[in-house]
Amino acid sequence: MIRKQKMIATLTQLREMRERKVNDLSSQLAQQKQLVQRYQNNISALNRLGGGTGTEGANATQLSNLARYKTNIQRVIDWQTQASALAEKQQDELQTELISHACQEKTVSLVLEQQQQALAQARQQQQQKLTDAQAMQCWLRNRGKFA
Repeated sequence: MIRKQKMIATLTQLREMRERKVNDLSSQLAQQKQLVQRYQNNISALNRLGGGTGTEGANATQLSNLARYKTNIQRVIDWQTQASALAEKQQDELQTELISHACQEKTVSLVLEQQQQALAQARQQQQQKLTDAQAMQCWLRNRGKFA
């Protein structure tokens, strides 16, 4: 019985560690999703900035400046797109890791629950044996009085 209690204590600690890991990964995943969303918002805003033309009535200098401006905007869009793709990849990896750790935590929780039930059943059986032994002693004593 002491061995089962030690096992339950160990499983409880393991479950708590797994829960913390799952919570940490959930937090990291939420932050990563926010980062991906920021990149997407930046890309949309940059596309709007680079989309306006306004070339009517523009002289050569203005057209040259506009071309450089659009080139620079496109470079930033490309950079943001690459960063967004990397962030999405990291998000997918975090999601996979979170699922894995959540499954491990659930497994430990189920084993812990089974061990706790087994210990409770063993205690109940032990208590029943004590009760039966006491009942037997009372019966034997009373039997001697009436014999």
